[in-house]
Amino acid sequence: MRTQPTMPPTNQGAMDKAKRGVTTRAERLAMLEFLRVPEHFALMTGQATRGKVMKGGQRLTKAHGHSLMAQYVNKIVGDGSRAWSAQDAKL
Repeated sequence: MRTQPTMPPTNQGAMDKAKRGVTTRAERLAMLEFLRVPEHFALMTGQATRGKVMKGGQRLTKAHGHSLMAQYVNKIVGDGSRAWSAQDAKL
């Protein structure tokens, strides 16, 4: 008797990420405004450290860029019920 192959379990982590809901138009516009600044764009795309010597205390990582974007979106949108975190900016 042949058995049917079983499907792997669904990725529960992906389901947790989707719980935040849809990104609003105001949030998308705030993200675009943030990325129009060349220094911010370089942080988010990993170009901020290219060709530079690291100095103590510098924050030139994508994680820092996500944190800055979350702060900017929260400041511009001002919706306390949907506050952004660095994790939201990363998605």
